[in-house]
Amino acid sequence: MERRALLSALGVVGLSTLAGCDESRSPDEPTTDSRATPRRDYPDGAGPDHIDFSTLESDDETVLQAPRVHWDSFAIVYSEPPGRRRVEGDYYVNSSTGAVISHLWYGAKDYRNGDAYAYVQPAERIPDDRRREEYESDPSFVYDDETDAYYRYDRQYGQVAPTNVGRHTEILEHYGWEATDTSTHYGVPVIEYQLSAGEPGDSRVPPATEGTLLLGVENGIIYAFDLTVDGDEGELRYTYSVRPAPFPDHSWVETARTVAGANSSAERTESG
Repeated sequence: MERRALLSALGVVGLSTLAGCDESRSPDEPTTDSRATPRRDYPDGAGPDHIDFSTLESDDETVLQAPRVHWDSFAIVYSEPPGRRRVEGDYYVNSSTGAVISHLWYGAKDYRNGDAYAYVQPAERIPDDRRREEYESDPSFVYDDETDAYYRYDRQYGQVAPTNVGRHTEILEHYGWEATDTSTHYGVPVIEYQLSAGEPGDSRVPPATEGTLLLGVENGIIYAFDLTVDGDEGELRYTYSVRPAPFPDHSWVETARTVAGANSSAERTESG
């Protein structure tokens, strides 16, 4: 699972309803065990009163791969307090092709499928002149006047730089967790955990006041969490959910290919 950027001053999260927990169980999706009978089967790295996140992450299964057996396409969505941005990106995966679309900050999107890579940044969403100048000076990006956007397209990009997938759940590692129940999350068997120790061992990390998470029984994938932390300016809430969702329209990828191709042809003509 792709990892880790630094944590510094999180804002931090409160767990009220659990991102995806509200959505994780519909009336026709009953829980399978009661709180009086804790589950005895746990994925490697987890138990009734602990989760070893480093062991969970040592598995070959990742959140970009494991859910494909359950859903035709799915989303990895994340929310954090305004002004406390920590991890960039919501992600959408096509289970049959493996294609991934990232919805990034400032309206940017990228697309990865095999070696092909495409990126679009609407010009009107660029927040300042410095970032605009970066796009203007980077030869891998081409501005298209008709759509008022910067594009990049690489047919054989090879190894794409790591995404932020996997970083969303890093905040959970600083706290203690205990299993409370089992249920299903959009048909996937999960173990429900609640916050049991909110004081982190890292002074840079704020204490948590509430929290819940859903852990996949079969593979140790974290399918959802809802965490509230005690920040300098009050309680801060973080939520996360991996859930079935339509694969987004990506007609802009063809626009990126066309714009980049036309630019390459023009450059060859000028150099010739």
